[in-house]
Amino acid sequence: MEDKKIVALVGQPNVGKTTIFNELTGMTQRVGNWPGVTVEKKEGTMAYKGVKFHVIDLPGIYSLKADSLDQKIARDFIIENKDAIIVDVIDTNNLNRNLYLTLQLIELGRSPILCLNFIDEAEKYGISVDSKKLSERLGGLPVVKTSGRYKIGIEDLKEAIFNYKPIHCEIRYSELLEDTVREIVEKLEKYTLPTEGKFKDVPKRWLAISFLEGDPEVVELFKKNEDLFKEVKKIKEELERKIRHDAESYVAEERYKKVDEILKGIWKEKIIFDDIDRILLHPVYGIAIFAIVMYIVYTVVIGLGDVFIEYIEMFFEYLGGYLGGIIPEPYRGVVVEGIIGGVGTVLTFFPYVAFMMLSLSLLESVGYLARVSALFHNIMAKIGLSGGSTIPLLISFGCNVPGILATRTIPDPLRRLATILVTPLVPCSARFVVIGFMASAFFASHASLFAMGIIAISLLLLVLVSYVVGKYIVKGKPEEPIFELPPFRLPDWNYILKRAWAYTKHFLIRAGTIILAGSILFYYLLHYPSEENCYGMLLGKMVEPITELMGIDWRGALALLAGIIAKELVVSTMEIAYNGKIVEALTPLQAFVLTLVTVLYIPCLATIASLFFETGKSIKWTLFAVSYNLILATLVGIVVYNIGRLLGFV
Repeated sequence: MEDKKIVALVGQPNVGKTTIFNELTGMTQRVGNWPGVTVEKKEGTMAYKGVKFHVIDLPGIYSLKADSLDQKIARDFIIENKDAIIVDVIDTNNLNRNLYLTLQLIELGRSPILCLNFIDEAEKYGISVDSKKLSERLGGLPVVKTSGRYKIGIEDLKEAIFNYKPIHCEIRYSELLEDTVREIVEKLEKYTLPTEGKFKDVPKRWLAISFLEGDPEVVELFKKNEDLFKEVKKIKEELERKIRHDAESYVAEERYKKVDEILKGIWKEKIIFDDIDRILLHPVYGIAIFAIVMYIVYTVVIGLGDVFIEYIEMFFEYLGGYLGGIIPEPYRGVVVEGIIGGVGTVLTFFPYVAFMMLSLSLLESVGYLARVSALFHNIMAKIGLSGGSTIPLLISFGCNVPGILATRTIPDPLRRLATILVTPLVPCSARFVVIGFMASAFFASHASLFAMGIIAISLLLLVLVSYVVGKYIVKGKPEEPIFELPPFRLPDWNYILKRAWAYTKHFLIRAGTIILAGSILFYYLLHYPSEENCYGMLLGKMVEPITELMGIDWRGALALLAGIIAKELVVSTMEIAYNGKIVEALTPLQAFVLTLVTVLYIPCLATIASLFFETGKSIKWTLFAVSYNLILATLVGIVVYNIGRLLGFV
């Protein structure tokens, strides 16, 4: 076979790019990180007609402007791999929005293959596009219609990649913008930039347009020549004087006008779901529907989970009894009470985690979560966050670590920092194990209300903390978010199951590693040198003066200490510390407070590590996040416990 050629898949979020990547590469995929950062990098190999192609799935981006980490990674790759075959994956239902990125690729001197994806949905909704005329209006760029889900057009796409030859195509805008761009290009030809680096071979026209739209890296490049910068700045100011608003918006407007011009007469758009979206995005009805949806989710998750949990409990009871009869005395305790009692108790609640992740993946697949993001963006801005904060916070329900990593898509560094700092307040799947355990043990007849109550309190505190952090600690005006609402889609069960498994497998891995090791460690801490005077009691007693103010004894305090390693260890440590008699040892009020404190206090070690690296290895911000979580949980626990006692709850 011939040497590998590079194929780069680029596109906006929610265009089905990953599905296309999977179809092209099959089982040859590997996942790592981009050099120097922890952004996920997907790559694989496609063999076609004796040629090997190295396929890269670039991060989903709205623009080539380098004002977010994902956009910078994608743009740098395209610039540095000028011989790469660019496949621009487009959602045909949102063709007018997606072509914005296509025009930027052309400005950069690239001639991408246009992959019009979701063609099956478009036809079903009455949307049509004349691909031949679209190709002609874009200077002859190859256009292929596909549906990754149903494998439509995949062979045509492979053929287009195989036959690809770069072509020269140009996009021209209004006379005013073109005159301004020409003036800046003339200045670039007159002056020499000290060090052009990766921008050495890019078109000067692209540099001129990027300067007008305020690309941070291009602006810094121009600043390296003081005379050049002064002259082009005057040109930009003159443009803004003529148009009476900022140049960045003007460039965006011109691109969208050009898109409308290109699509005129060849794309039949049909407005769908507008009436539904008016309700779902309504500030009152939308939030009410969101609350109902989440209540249904928790009810279904707990209801289905309880069915499976009963059988899992029976299995571990049988396993514990069986092993207890054959394992000799020196090791019987640690195996039966430590491993089976600890890890087994955590694994018992695996159905809760699995069904919760399945539910969130389902809501994402059908298009509802994107609308939740749009629904709450005004609220996010008012509390000092960004509209772009919504998705990272939603992801954090699965795990805080990927939620923190997802903040890289927030362009505003201050809003990104604020989002990182409040993300640990989102109840993750590990905390849901504790919520589910306490709900079934103490509030079986009102499990959904108990779970919703804990979640509601934590989210209310997240709002309050976000306001304080966003307004007084990390100050700055939030940027206007960009939301592309995908059409409602039938559930893609292949995607849903893969997405849910991606989260739940980490739970199982943790159960077999961290939680297993932690259960053994805390078993020994609670039994050595003796049960009456053990090391675990010593540790718990050190914290008990504080926790007893919220009705939690040294055993509960030790469980909270264990939860710093992994939140699931709270359950396994309590199971060991209370000898499997938690219901007898705690009152419903104590159980409620202990659950609430577990949800709010210090995040797990993996989350703390993510906080450290994503804040630029800042010890200051990491300590701030850990400290405010601990103080908040302590105060809330004390207040709730004492109010409960005053109201007569026990």
